[in-house]
Formats: sequence, C-alpha cells, structure tokens
Amino acid sequence: TSTRKLSRAAQAESLVNPQRTANTWSASPMVQYKVYYWPFMIRGASLVRMLEHTNTPYEYISEKPKMAIVSSAWGAQVDTIAPPVLVDGDFAVSQSVASCLYLGNKLGLTPPGYNEYKAMQYCLDIIDVFEGGIGKNNEEGATLKKYLEGDRFKTLMANLERSIKGPFYFGDTPSAVDFFLVQHMDWRCLSIFEPLKAKGIDFLTPYPKLVGVHEAIKATDAYKNFDKVPLPGPLKDDILCVFG
Repeated sequence: TSTRKLSRAAQAESLVNPQRTANTWSASPMVQYKVYYWPFMIRGASLVRMLEHTNTPYEYISEKPKMAIVSSAWGAQVDTIAPPVLVDGDFAVSQSVASCLYLGNKLGLTPPGYNEYKAMQYCLDIIDVFEGGIGKNNEEGATLKKYLEGDRFKTLMANLERSIKGPFYFGDTPSAVDFFLVQHMDWRCLSIFEPLKAKGIDFLTPYPKLVGVHEAIKATDAYKNFDKVPLPGPLKDDILCVFG
C-alpha cells in the first residue's frame, strides 16, 4: 500500500488539459479526484465504477507520460509505484486494494456493518482467487482447465461466497468491496467464464451470492451507461478450446 503528497510540479501537471481526449476526460475543469490507469477496465475499474455510481466528477488519465508523473516505476521520485493511482487533491494512493478502499470511504460507500479490516481481507481474498489463482494459470488451456476443475479454486470461491452477507458484502447496499469484486468478475467473466458458459460449461453456478453482487451492480444505470473505457475481451481460442 502506498500513499503520498504530490509535489508542486506533479500537482501542476495533473491539471493540464482537463478536457477529454482519446485517453483523458474530465467532468469539469477542476475536479477533486483523478484516476491514473491504462485505457481499459481492469485493475482501475473499481475506482471508475464507484465514481460513476455516486455521480462524482473525476478525471481519467491513461497517457503514459502523464501516468509517469505519479509512478516511481517510470522514474518519478514518489512513493506510488504504478497505476492504478488515485489522486485526491494533494494526496495520492496506489495499489488496487488501497485506492479502492480509500475512495470508497471518501464516497460514503461504507454501509451499516462495514468493517475496514474485514473489507481489506475480502479484497485480498478476491485477489487470491482472480489474480493469484486464475491469473497465474490462464496462459495455457490445460493449466487453466486443471485449476478451474481443482479443489483450490472451489475452496477459494466458497470462501468468497460465505463472506457475502447478502445481497451485498455487508448487507443491503454496496460497499467498496462489492465494486472491487465487480472489477474482477467483469475481467474474468468476459475473458473466461462467459465464453465457457456459451460452450455449456458453467463454473459460477455454485456461487449465487457472487453472481448476485455482479448482476446487481451491472443492472444500475451508472454501470449500463458507462462506455468510455473498454472492457477486456475473451482469452485466445487456443486456450479456451481445451474445455471442449
């Protein structure tokens, strides 16, 4: 987890060209929040979804020279290493979990029963499944098939399912954790689960709460009306064809 104060130079650069271009747009000339991420909805998606859900103005920046200003991986003398980076005035935070939970708190997405430590656990549990599990096993069809059909995947997914109080993680209204789940469900459903379901193979049926969170957020106007950043596509056919 990384947080920092922006330098004066970085603050000035972050206000340059606030009008929308192919990779940058802003809802108003001066906005409080700036999201730095690549031009696709993957690890920065929860930030965009929450801002859209709460109708909060923000600027989205995905040109590499501008992202480099807030990324030490590309030489900036800061403590936010790489996108996603969320800038809130003169404060910046990186890493997908930290930025998601910070923004969710600022936007009031902390419903009754919300616990910040359980929220951290739940987000890390999601990463264990979708990045540490699926993401590390999706380069070859046989490897992915073995993982999805194995006990480890089922154990991790069942743990996520039990974590959801219903219909959302902490009850009746969504929290930042729900948007973090949607970020990963979008990614893996579009790349893997939906193409496989079209083949008659459904790995998500045993997890109705997980699917329910995803579908509930997708049904909102904020989700349906947002099309400024593309979603990921399916994996290559030579990977998915292994499933039949």
